[in-house]
Amino acid sequence: MPITCYLLSPRGYCSGVTRAVNMANQVLKLYGSFYVTEDVIHNKVFVKQLEQQGMTKVESIDDIPDGATVLFSAHGVSPRVVDRAEKKGLTVIDATCPIVKSIQNEVKLASEQGKKIIIIGHKSHAEIVALMGCANNTKFYVVYNEIDIDLLPDFSDDEVVYFTQTTLDYSMVERIVTKLTEKFPKIKSGSKNNVCYATRERQDVVRRVAKQIDLLLVIGSSHSSNAKRLIEVALDSGVKKAILIESKDDLDVDELLNVNSMAITSAASTPEGLVQDLVVYLREKFDIVTKEFSFHDDTKR
Repeated sequence: MPITCYLLSPRGYCSGVTRAVNMANQVLKLYGSFYVTEDVIHNKVFVKQLEQQGMTKVESIDDIPDGATVLFSAHGVSPRVVDRAEKKGLTVIDATCPIVKSIQNEVKLASEQGKKIIIIGHKSHAEIVALMGCANNTKFYVVYNEIDIDLLPDFSDDEVVYFTQTTLDYSMVERIVTKLTEKFPKIKSGSKNNVCYATRERQDVVRRVAKQIDLLLVIGSSHSSNAKRLIEVALDSGVKKAILIESKDDLDVDELLNVNSMAITSAASTPEGLVQDLVVYLREKFDIVTKEFSFHDDTKR
C-alpha cells in the first residue's frame, strides 16, 4: 500500500531569509569576501556554500580586519555592535529581516520613553540578544514560560509593554501574554509585529494536516527556532511522530515503517532543494504518492 506524502505549503525560505540570502550572494559578487559574527541564516548547507565562496565567521567585531566588509544576519544585531563596526571603518551590510528591524525600532522607542520592557523568547537567541541591546539601559526582562513570569518583580504601577521573538509558536505566545496580563493588567503589546506571518502560516498548515498523518518530517537546522517550533506544534496537534532532519542523509528509513501517511515541511531558512532531494530519496526507497497541501487552499475549503 503506498504512503501518502503531503508536501506542505508554505515552507522554506520566508521573505526575510530570501532577502538575506540575496544580499549575501550580492556582497560576494561586489566585494569577493565578507565577515559575519552570526550565521546569515540558520542553515548549514547554505553557510558552508558561503564559506567556500569567501565568507569568514568570527567571534566578534574586534576580530575583523579594519576596512573589511561585515554582513549582519537576518536576526539582527545590537546597536552597540553596529557602532563598533563603524568605528573600525568596516563596510556594513545589514541583512536584518525588515520585520525584526521594525521591532528593534519599537523596543528602542519604548526604552527612550522609560517604559518597562518584557521580551518573550529565548534569551540566548540572536534575535533576542539584539533586542536586549536595543533596550539600552532600560530595565527589561526576558521570559519564556510561566515560571519566568512568576519570578518577575511587581511593577504593575508602571507602563509595561511586551515584545516577542518572531519565530515562536504563536499559540504559546498567546498563553504567555494571557499570564502576563493576569499579573500586569495594563500591559500592552509594544509592536504590531509579534510572531511573524510566515511563522504563523507554516505552523497553521501543520495544525491543519495533523489529523491526517502519522509522521511529520521537518527539514531544518537544529539551531533554528522556527524549525523546532514546527516539531512542537505537530506533537501538540496530535501527530504521533515528528522528526527534525537537516537533509535526507539524516533520515533513518526505519522511521517510515508502519507509516501510512506523512507530511514534509521545512524551516524558514531551508533551501527548497533539500526538500526535493528528500522526496527523490523517499521515492527510491518506498511507494510514495505525493500531494500538495496548501495553507491558502485549505482556508477555502
